[in-house]
Amino acid sequence: MTTQALYLDSHALHCEAELLACYQEGEHWIAVLDKTVFHPQGGGQPGDTGRITTHCGERAQVLHTKKADDIIQHVISQPLPTGTVTIAMDKEPRNTHSILHSLGHLIGNIGQQNGWQPEKAHHWPNECRVEFSPRDHVVELDEHTLLQHLTRLIAADLPMRSHTKPDGTRWVAFGDLMAWPCGGTHVATTSEIPANIQVSTKLKKGKLQVRYQIADRG
Repeated sequence: MTTQALYLDSHALHCEAELLACYQEGEHWIAVLDKTVFHPQGGGQPGDTGRITTHCGERAQVLHTKKADDIIQHVISQPLPTGTVTIAMDKEPRNTHSILHSLGHLIGNIGQQNGWQPEKAHHWPNECRVEFSPRDHVVELDEHTLLQHLTRLIAADLPMRSHTKPDGTRWVAFGDLMAWPCGGTHVATTSEIPANIQVSTKLKKGKLQVRYQIADRG
């Protein structure tokens, strides 16, 4: 069984789907659908939340979304019967996650262009960071310089581009910037990223850590 991941190629926040199975796991229930717009936790991004509604009007809250092999599991508040359903995610959390994830990609590109190799990235609200190791020739990056680069890239209105290679790996880029393997969600264009960015840098044992957030979004 495989769940079709619509979020990889679409910015849709809702869709119709077939609820194939629903079973209990601990205090909650797991709903398995044939397709979904919900992004599961992983790749440095939280899982989406929202709701599932049957054609008879029965509704369950989606408390969390996770992945097990090729199946995307929707953790729901109560059991639902199998059949055709409508799923809709919470818009604001998804929007925040997409903005923060996209911003992490831009920071990764800025570091790469200045001699810093991205090693780790985490895009959760209030925990966002990208960690770099130095290559042969590095340019110092402080908060002011990073914000200057980010302001330029946001103003450039760079469109998000994605493609999937024959091995199944999805690659994401903005404009002509370097593409990175990524299964997350993103803004459609860099101009959707708010200007009120807060960044901080820390150099420890030769490695650079950039922490970032959008004011009022975590």
